[in-house]
Amino acid sequence: MRGKQFGAIDIARYISALLVVCIHVYPFVDISKTFNTYFIQTVCRLAVPFFFVVSGYFFFRKWSEDEEENDFRFKHYEWRILKLYLIWTVIYLPYTIWNYASSGFSLISIFAYIRDFFLNGSYYHLWFLPALIIGMAIVYQIYKRKGLSFTLKVAFALYLIGYLINVYAPLWEKLPYVSILYGFFTKTLVTARDGFFFGPMYLALGLLLAKTRRLPTRVSLIAFSICFALLILEVWIYTRIGMMYDLSCMYLMLVPATYFLVNYLLAVKIPYRQQYKILRYDSLIIYTSHILFVRILFMFFPNANLVVYFLTIALSQGLASLIVREKEKYPILNNLI
Repeated sequence: MRGKQFGAIDIARYISALLVVCIHVYPFVDISKTFNTYFIQTVCRLAVPFFFVVSGYFFFRKWSEDEEENDFRFKHYEWRILKLYLIWTVIYLPYTIWNYASSGFSLISIFAYIRDFFLNGSYYHLWFLPALIIGMAIVYQIYKRKGLSFTLKVAFALYLIGYLINVYAPLWEKLPYVSILYGFFTKTLVTARDGFFFGPMYLALGLLLAKTRRLPTRVSLIAFSICFALLILEVWIYTRIGMMYDLSCMYLMLVPATYFLVNYLLAVKIPYRQQYKILRYDSLIIYTSHILFVRILFMFFPNANLVVYFLTIALSQGLASLIVREKEKYPILNNLI
């Protein structure tokens, strides 16, 4: 039954990992900057919210009436993500040292790294893992005490604050006095794309999906198409008014678009294959490992983004296949997935 339900989710996980690589490589920038911008800011921006929603769904679908059992599962989940985060932090430590050696070590840079480790990721693409830990803690505690409706309201309120900070950053930087407050925010929390403002909304959507019945696939697909069209319009508006920049990601229409997309993927029934489970593992390893290759490849192909993209996918997939194949022989590799 699990296979028939979630095969589409595992396929989508893999596709989402490929889209995350796009965000960091800009594969189409040499072909068309406009197309590259819209592709990344619409299609690719669905990837990380998708990961959050799916994480929330699979955690909360096992919710029990036994509070102690829920607490045990929560602690186990948080520890698993933390362990994964710590391992990849160590793997990226040479790159971190490389970065700080290039820019010059200082006491401030050490404090900045400690701040980033807890809030913004020990390496820039790893931000998803601490955001998942923090966001899950927020959603779990609120849901346990106040229920679904209140959790959704708080999550949306946090997302709305984050949206105003994230999307309108170019405006806040120019306004007198407001720029001082915004500068203080960026020096303390760095970004609203984190476990406080970004993660809870999408984890709460996963909770909502876990506690409600599926919409018909046709309804979900039509609703997603409408929301995605409105997302494109939203991105176009921000581009026209000069609010679009690299870290823009907390769009309003991303919320319903991701909800209806995951609703559709959960409802669609496809014959399950063992390969789908492997895709699940592959997606995580591609997500966590791809920057290892991106940094090196751009040194050899500085003006060939599309080439770097395909080589990154090939090398990340090769590493994923190696880990999945050898994890039975070397159980320590299970810690990477």
